[in-house]
Amino acid sequence: MRNLQKTPARMVEEDGSVNFGTFRTPFKNANILDAPLYSFPVPRFWKNFRLKEWQHFGIITPTHYFGMVIFETKFTGASFFYAYDRLKNTRFEHARQESGKSLHVALQLYDDACRFDAKGYHLRFENKLNQGFHRLLIDIGRDADCPAVKGEIIIHEDLGAIEPLIQISPITPYRPFYTHKVAAPASGSILLGSQEIVLQRDTCIALIDEQKTYYPYFSFWKWGMAAGYNDDGKLLAFNLCQNMIADDADFNENCFWMDGKISCLKAVRFDFDEVMKPWKMRTTDGKLDLFFRPLGVRADKINIAGIIRSDFQQPFGLYSGSFKDDCGVINPIADIFGLAEHHITRY
Repeated sequence: MRNLQKTPARMVEEDGSVNFGTFRTPFKNANILDAPLYSFPVPRFWKNFRLKEWQHFGIITPTHYFGMVIFETKFTGASFFYAYDRLKNTRFEHARQESGKSLHVALQLYDDACRFDAKGYHLRFENKLNQGFHRLLIDIGRDADCPAVKGEIIIHEDLGAIEPLIQISPITPYRPFYTHKVAAPASGSILLGSQEIVLQRDTCIALIDEQKTYYPYFSFWKWGMAAGYNDDGKLLAFNLCQNMIADDADFNENCFWMDGKISCLKAVRFDFDEVMKPWKMRTTDGKLDLFFRPLGVRADKINIAGIIRSDFQQPFGLYSGSFKDDCGVINPIADIFGLAEHHITRY
């Protein structure tokens, strides 16, 4: 069973050794570029080129879901913002690709920001974990198909009240896979055209997905994450992923949160025929058993001369099932909102 460890001062030590494991708080020095990429030395610029990093936020409200990302692949950068109306079952999306000085991904989460700037499209994710929050600033102009979007959202990731998932797993014995996941209360407001949605902290939830990884040229992952409140008003959430890491019994990012307290889980297995048909997910320790019913999907395909390829499918919908906690108590999960994802890449 994975145990939460005290977070070291550095992700990678001065001799190049990586601190693999599951940690209590995000790294203040997330120096992944000091880690080896191969079994032989390569220039730092090549390691930086192979590094893929992003911050993704999903905001769940009683009436809407908002998904947004700033993603740096090094050969290009990508960003999207989409809004899903849960009552009307409608969705719209703004998306851009830029590179160079138009985007930046935060080096760490305590006092740094991600930004993506394009014509008529501006996202800024301010990370202020020293003060217990993240601030999302959204300013996107309207186009022929989508309304303008303007908003400010505060995500209350208080490390004194919420235990995040901080995981460093080995893709190879020396190549790290780093992720930070958490579900936390959200507040603020957002304008979709002339429609204002006010986010109340006691009913709205943010899903956070931060990642910095030397992905292999060929990669894949299946992912699920969701959050909601139970009848007692406690925040329930989970994160599940099956990817290219071979030893996924102990090196994984699978966990469940109950009112801010994390429980680490064993490997997960996904069962589905098509992304828009029902999914089943079950951890090999038998603690988490889920059924996912998709309501919609965000999908994207990229093929650049057969060399760079991405087949991305991210359905969103409702999860039901059960979680057995460390005391053996079975906690029901009934129609909480979340995401699933099936992604195959060559980059």
